[in-house]
Amino acid sequence: MPSSTLLRAALALTATGIVSAASIRHVLEEGGTDVAFAVGYAFYLALILIATPRHPPRWSPLLAFAFAAITYTVAIVTLNGNALAVGLYLAVAVLGYIATPEPYRPLTVAAFALWTPAIRFFGPDPLAGAFPPLLAFASVLSLINLVAALLDRSARDPDERLRRIGLGLLAVATVATVVERHLVVESDLIAPDDVMALIVVGVLPVLAVARLRPSTRDALATGLALATFVLAAMALLLGKGYHVDAVTVPHVAAQQLLAGHDPYTTFDLPTALAQFGINPELVTHYEDGTELRSLNYPAMNFLLVTPFIALGATDIRWIYLAEILALVFILLRKVRIPWRPLVSAGVVGNTVIVRQNILAGVDPTWWALLTVAWIFVESRWLSPIAVGLAMASRQPAWFAAPFYIVAIWKRNGRAEAFRRTAIIAVAALVPNLPFMIDNPAAFYDGVAAPMLGALPPYGVGFVRLGLDGAFPLLPRAVYGVLAAVSFFAMLAILWRYWRRVPIGALIFPFVPLYLAWRSLQNYFGSIPLLAMAGDDELIVGTAPERPQQAAAFAVRPMSVPTTSGPQPTSTTL
Repeated sequence: MPSSTLLRAALALTATGIVSAASIRHVLEEGGTDVAFAVGYAFYLALILIATPRHPPRWSPLLAFAFAAITYTVAIVTLNGNALAVGLYLAVAVLGYIATPEPYRPLTVAAFALWTPAIRFFGPDPLAGAFPPLLAFASVLSLINLVAALLDRSARDPDERLRRIGLGLLAVATVATVVERHLVVESDLIAPDDVMALIVVGVLPVLAVARLRPSTRDALATGLALATFVLAAMALLLGKGYHVDAVTVPHVAAQQLLAGHDPYTTFDLPTALAQFGINPELVTHYEDGTELRSLNYPAMNFLLVTPFIALGATDIRWIYLAEILALVFILLRKVRIPWRPLVSAGVVGNTVIVRQNILAGVDPTWWALLTVAWIFVESRWLSPIAVGLAMASRQPAWFAAPFYIVAIWKRNGRAEAFRRTAIIAVAALVPNLPFMIDNPAAFYDGVAAPMLGALPPYGVGFVRLGLDGAFPLLPRAVYGVLAAVSFFAMLAILWRYWRRVPIGALIFPFVPLYLAWRSLQNYFGSIPLLAMAGDDELIVGTAPERPQQAAAFAVRPMSVPTTSGPQPTSTTL
């Protein structure tokens, strides 16, 4: 049977593939209801919640396969694609699952879920939009190579076998991102990212069997994949400018700060959109129809980009791309070597990160800082400072901080939890304090608006089912109660069963966000990355010594992928 570590990683990757496929279908359908989109996000969050226990249930790969099959079938059918083709694709996936050695079967599910080019190839017009045949060839070849790696039994060392499969998954995720880029920005000629996709597909299988040091092989493989990811991101940023309100807010607020003004006093959202020629209909409105004009994010949201605006930056999305890349490099440096390709695939193949944080320019700083906090959770200063700065950047981090404090209390004791709480409070307060003092009413009215303002229901969570008629739209207060009850319930579960849910502190905060009156898509893109960053069996040096009484929850040795270097000695977070 699969190791628990492999199963958790595979569920996170499968969830990434499902939400990517649901997002692509949502964009291509261009109208209609979003029920399938909301269901895709429900599948996504459910799978990662199932992955939170130290030992996920044995049936979880089959459930993941069912979720992936439903997502792809609905996507192809609603797009008037080839239903027979997707049926054959799923049949091949079943055969591949059966033929794969049992310890690696969860990765087979992840493989077929991550291959989002299936939506294009089984759609009504596979080569629409000057889609290059070269990229189509690379897409098919990447899946063939991955299936071959899954079925291959020549590698006897579990680490080596995991690495080969991981490189296959990374190639699939890389090509899928380039294919999706063509759905947003078309190329009349073969573009650099198209060429790099073919290089990745050709070189990664060679690296999988080359007689090189494991660290060298993985550095070359992840370097090629990330280079392709950057080229695809560059094509998106150069091919499409600002087109949503979220990216204009920090840009204009930084300009106003540099001009000597308090942005919370002078900022006006309709004016900000007009500055960049964005459709004024995209302005967020209150339920009564009046326009939302205030600056609604904490100060770190615009303080981060202010130095770059001062130096002449005209597109802050490049800053967010650099931020994501820096985070990936930090994370890979800490991940145990055999798992690095899988973690890279979780970023490169994540459509939500690409579309929301890079293309749309929704600030990723809050979840990047939370990821850093958990990578360096043993640091008594860096970790809580990162949590505090995340809270000073975007409101979703406010939900994550209490879970972090509970986790620290349980693993390091009450005194350390109080100490870190104080550090978090100071780090969260310092960037905002000047604006709180200058105009407290404007600051509190603006920052509180996303949660307390009379905004209409919106999002990809539970409320979407009510908006599109699949479920009655409940009163706003009911969604608030559901979110509050789930928040405290998740905290209670973490407090009581913290040893059994090693990544619960990172994932549980997203449950109330999913149930809230407003559950924006960009809240959820980072969940798989956080899940892997908080897994103490993937990250070097995050597990303290295990108390003797916790041995019952230890990961038992199996003839499945191990990890290079010393094994973790704790079941703690």
